[in-house]
Amino acid sequence: MTDFKVIGAGLGRTGTLSLKMALEQLGFDPCHHFIETVLHPERNHFYQAHAEDGSNEEVIKEFFAGYQATVDFPGAWFYEKFMEWNPDAKVILTVRDTPESYVKSTQATSFCSNANSNWLSWKLDWWVRCYYGRPHSIAHRSLIKRHLGVNPNHYKTDLGKMYTEWNAKVKRVVPAEKLLVFNVKEGWAPLCEFLGVPIPDTPFPRVNSTEQYNSYPGNKEFLRARRAVYGIQVAIGIVIIGVLVKYALQLFGLV
Repeated sequence: MTDFKVIGAGLGRTGTLSLKMALEQLGFDPCHHFIETVLHPERNHFYQAHAEDGSNEEVIKEFFAGYQATVDFPGAWFYEKFMEWNPDAKVILTVRDTPESYVKSTQATSFCSNANSNWLSWKLDWWVRCYYGRPHSIAHRSLIKRHLGVNPNHYKTDLGKMYTEWNAKVKRVVPAEKLLVFNVKEGWAPLCEFLGVPIPDTPFPRVNSTEQYNSYPGNKEFLRARRAVYGIQVAIGIVIIGVLVKYALQLFGLV
């Protein structure tokens, strides 16, 4: 059973880990975030079970049992359901300054495969990610398309549009009196006022920058392998161009 006081409806890479730490400091502890899947892998059978039967609510309740709050994926997928189960809970929609800043952040981190410019580069990127990814991370990425309606890692997906449409839907669905649209740059004041708690005398948490994200175990190895694969693609491209140029010169009798 879930007993949420706070429901995070914002997409990942919108300050959700900073918000998790802030909420826990304010007493909404523990708060679920995707990082919990690394810290508590014993619950990760949820991904396979949810993939097999998305309508099984008991699977969702078991996965989030014991948490007072949730932010980031996979919790954000279920914000409407969580509102039904926890009618007194408040909802926080974390946002970035602009859709462009969201795209820049995600293309450098969680949805970096989206930055590829062609099918071959994208497919090679996907294979590398599958090789280095944890099993639950791979399942997680497969489920994202189901819940967001698009594959954010596909090179043709418009991440800015995805972000804008997701936020617009949250604003339509959640009653205004229960919703806080929050940029973590705003700090403690609007968050504490919304939740009705005192403002701490410590700085607002600032964590999980692009640099920090890419330094985590797994992510670091993936990026190293990704750069190697990209280098191989460039080398192959240079060889092919060289062969074609030589053939053209021979064809026209220039060599």
